[in-house]
Amino acid sequence: MSQTDDMFVREDLGKSENRVNVALFGMMQQAWFREWFLKELSLPTDAVVYPPTNMNGYRPDLKVVSQDDSTLAWIEVELGKDDFQAADYRDRFCEPVKTVCGKRSDGGDLSLEEIAEYLETCPRKDLSTQEAVNTEYLCKMIRDGLDGHKRSQGRGPVSREMLDNRFVERLIKRLNGKIKLSLGENESPPVGYLKADTTDTANNRGFSLQVMRRDKNGTVALISIQDGEFLIFPSRSKLNRCLPNHQAAVEDYMSLVISFGCDVDVDGNNAKHRPRLSRNLDTMLSKLDELASCLQALADRPVSQ
Repeated sequence: MSQTDDMFVREDLGKSENRVNVALFGMMQQAWFREWFLKELSLPTDAVVYPPTNMNGYRPDLKVVSQDDSTLAWIEVELGKDDFQAADYRDRFCEPVKTVCGKRSDGGDLSLEEIAEYLETCPRKDLSTQEAVNTEYLCKMIRDGLDGHKRSQGRGPVSREMLDNRFVERLIKRLNGKIKLSLGENESPPVGYLKADTTDTANNRGFSLQVMRRDKNGTVALISIQDGEFLIFPSRSKLNRCLPNHQAAVEDYMSLVISFGCDVDVDGNNAKHRPRLSRNLDTMLSKLDELASCLQALADRPVSQ
């Protein structure tokens, strides 16, 4: 297979993250940048980089291949950080998965922040006029994307698109009026109720159900949807920490989450593996009654209190 056979060309440029990806790919034709970029990721500097097509539902942003077309690595680019996406790809692919996150503090192999700083300090006098323009374009695209990502990090109401999502709509119906959709960003739901909101106020494809924490003020998310597709569940340790008096309800919920193919016994705050609604919708819908029951039990006050 030649390098062009699996090249992706239908990028959705309505999303700032995708615009950054296209501008970054455009810079790969400048050898000085491509070699620096690959070196920073500990990859061979003579490799070729391009966006790949979807492979069984998975599509990292960039593919890295050698001169003889063998795959060397995959690169996922994010305006923030997405440890779960990278973990999914590492489970899926044999080759290394490198991450380019928004800022240094996001903990990726490289950051867009570092790329912009490098481009802003490189000597423009050594570049042709067109090369200098493309360099400036990527800098501005990164800065604009990071600024927009920062502005969208506040919590907001669930979009109509997500409320009409088949899974979300039926889950809300099962919970029978126990969801509060209009609480403010810093408000916790009353005992017995769940709060629905999202941090994805830019793309309108996020959803989160939270209950009042019992270890301190604030809320804890019991289930979230990212990009209108990926289901994110909390880990056992997180729920036991945040809801210390709900041990039996936590165990029931964790058993259900495990049945979705997730590993809940991890060190982090979220279970490993994120089921995709497009692949698991029938399974999720068949377990809506059990899911709603578990969510409600975690929202209620324990009998012992």
